[in-house]
Order: sequence, then structure tokens, then C-alpha cells
Amino acid sequence: MGFWFTLNLAGFISIDVIGIPGNIIILGSFIHTVLCTRKITTAEIILCKLALSNLLVVLTWGLPLSIQASGMHQVFDDLTCQICLFLYCVGRAMSVSITSLLGCFQCITIDPFPQRWITLKQSILQHLYHIMFALWCFNCLISSTRLMYSQAHFNSTNTKYVMSYDFCVVVFPSNLLYLGNGIIYVIRDLFFLSLMTLSSGYLLLIFYQHGKHTRCLHTLQKKPAEMQAAKAVVTLVIMYIVSFGLDNMFWIITLSTYPISPRFTDARIFFDSCYSAISPIVIILTNKKIQLGLKCIKKKREIHRVNTISRYLEN
Repeated sequence: MGFWFTLNLAGFISIDVIGIPGNIIILGSFIHTVLCTRKITTAEIILCKLALSNLLVVLTWGLPLSIQASGMHQVFDDLTCQICLFLYCVGRAMSVSITSLLGCFQCITIDPFPQRWITLKQSILQHLYHIMFALWCFNCLISSTRLMYSQAHFNSTNTKYVMSYDFCVVVFPSNLLYLGNGIIYVIRDLFFLSLMTLSSGYLLLIFYQHGKHTRCLHTLQKKPAEMQAAKAVVTLVIMYIVSFGLDNMFWIITLSTYPISPRFTDARIFFDSCYSAISPIVIILTNKKIQLGLKCIKKKREIHRVNTISRYLEN
């Protein structure tokens, strides 16, 4: 068992082990909140959508890669590849879109002079579901090439218009579609990464001003929860910029270089998956509502065990 084989297998399995339960915990916590209190904030709705997108990425990307790294290639056929790659690309695109939306919304929420953003904030609140639906439709349209051109096996070496995903390949019929699809992906990601960078930079500026002029920003002193949420968003945005920034750099090189080393492709794919697995940890560690929900579940289990033991002793 070679070094690269072991490294690939351990890396992709760790993404599954961390990403699947982490995102399920976030979704379960917010669903429990809605069922119990009927109240959920806009930021929590966005976080819930982010967890759903990340879970979709891990299930359709992390699991197939783990199976492929273990040597089980025969489980993939053309239909499986088409469905997995399409859902992965949609989930990944929604992840970057929602993270960007979360950063912008947090800027509006924590701004020390909210009156200048009140119209925009109300518009986002009123049309949040329309915005989410539009993002899903847009990203599904862009990712439709994965449904049309994905294959499980490709033996020909005569064409350069192939995008490898380890367990599957996307064979484009022409150079125009190959480069055009790649350029659209890069432009979309760079647009949302730019929004993330601007929003995180603005939040960092607010943190700096808050620390330097505490008396002037008295409104922020009254909202420590918003400050904590904003710091968590900055952490998520920085993680995304590092993870997917590296991935897009590798993607650009992939478009302009042929042939590509398999190890280079593996590194790009791993960086592409890291955010969806690690971001749930940040959300859980910084969200008090999720932590409280986990504590309540733990207490209920302890009470259930005590009651079970008591009934057993009585019998």
C-alpha cells in the first residue's frame, strides 16, 4: 500500500467522518428549534441552507472519492457519475453563494449605522426565499454540463477536452465548451469570492473600530451575540477564501496545462472538499443555540438512562 494511496484514503475518509455528522447536527439543531419555538433568525436560515449545501457536497463528493480511493471502481457507471457530479457541482456552487450571502447579511446586521442599510436589509428579509431559489436555479443551469457529458470510463487519449474527477470524467465535445464552461465557473467563483473578501474586510474594519473607539460604537456593546456571530462569519469566509481560492488556482492551471499529474488533481479535489467538512465545526463551536441544543439532548439521554436503570432495579 503506497504512501499516496494511504494519504488519499485517510484524507477523504476524514472529510466524510467530520463533514457528514457535523452538517447533520446543524440541520437537526435548527429543525428542532423551529419545531419547538417556531422562531428562527434570518442568519440561522442562511446557516441551515449552508449546512444543507455542504452535506450535499460531502455525500456526492467525499463518499465517492473515499470509495474510489479504496480501489472500488466498479460501483460507478455513467448514470451514477452524472448524478454525483451534478449534485456535487450544485452543492459546491450553493456553498460559495450562501457563504457570500451570509457575509453580506452580517455586514448589514452589525453595521454601527444601520439606518443607511435598513432598506436593503428589509428587502433581503422579504425576498430571502426568492434569492435562494434564484441561486439554486442559476447554479443548476451552469452545472447541467455534468449531466450531459459525464462518463465513468474514458480510454481515449486523443482529446484534450477532458476534466478528470478521479472516479469520473467529463468529456466535452469541443474546445469551446471546455474552455467556456471552465471560464464561467472561474468567473462565478471569483465574483462570490470578491464579495466574501469585501464583506470580511468590512467586518474586520468594524472590529478594529470597535476595539479602538468602544465609546463611539455603543450600539455594538449592547449586541455581543451579533459580534460573536460576525466573528464566526469572518472565520468561515477566510476558510472559504483559502480553500476554494487554492482550488480555483489549481482549476485555472488545469485549464491551461495538459496533461495534468494525478497527484495535482488529487490535491485540487481535496482542497475543494475541505470547507464543506471543516465549516460545520466552526459553526457548532460559535453558535450558542446549537451548543444549547446538544446539551439538552445530552441531558435527555442521561435522564432516559437513569429512568431505565430505575425501572430495571424496581423489577
